[in-house]
Amino acid sequence: MSLLPATKALLKYLHDNPDVRSQIAARRDATLVYAGNFFRPMWQEISQLKLRYPQMASKQTLVELLARIPTPGQGHENLLSWAQSLDSLQPWQQNGFIAWRALSGIFAANAVGAVSFCIGSRVRPEEKVFAATEIPVLLRNPNVDVLTKDVLAYYLRCMQTHQADMNMGLIRS
Repeated sequence: MSLLPATKALLKYLHDNPDVRSQIAARRDATLVYAGNFFRPMWQEISQLKLRYPQMASKQTLVELLARIPTPGQGHENLLSWAQSLDSLQPWQQNGFIAWRALSGIFAANAVGAVSFCIGSRVRPEEKVFAATEIPVLLRNPNVDVLTKDVLAYYLRCMQTHQADMNMGLIRS
C-alpha cells in the first residue's frame, strides 16, 4: 500500500521546509510526550493536570506546538489541522500514522534537556507513535538528559518483554 497524495504532500512540505521542522520543538526541559489511557485518554489527563498544577503549564506537547505553526498556502490553518485532516484517510496505518510518526520524530529529535512523559496502558508500537517513534528517537537524541533515557530504556525493556501494560510518568521540574 502506498501513501495517498495528501500524506505525501505533508511529508514533502516537512522535507522542503527546515525552518518549519525547527519550530517543532519545545523549549529546553519542556518537552512532554504521552500515549495511551489512564482513566481517560492521556491527552485529556494532561489537560487536567495543566489546569491543576502550575509546573505542568510550562510543559509543551507536540499538538500544542503544531497548533502554533502556520502553513500559509497549504489549505490548512496550521500543521495541527493538516495532520488531523489525514486521520480519516484509509488505511490509517499508511497515512495518518505515518504523518504523525514523522511529526513526532521531528519533535523528539528536537528535544533538549529533561523530557517529561505520561504513559498509560495499551501502548503498542503498531498502534502508538510514542512506542514506534518517540522512544527510539529520544534514546538516540544526544541532547536529552540521562535520567530521561534511563526511564525510557526501562519502558522499552518492558515493551520488549510484553510487560508494558502499566501507567507511568515522569514530570521533570
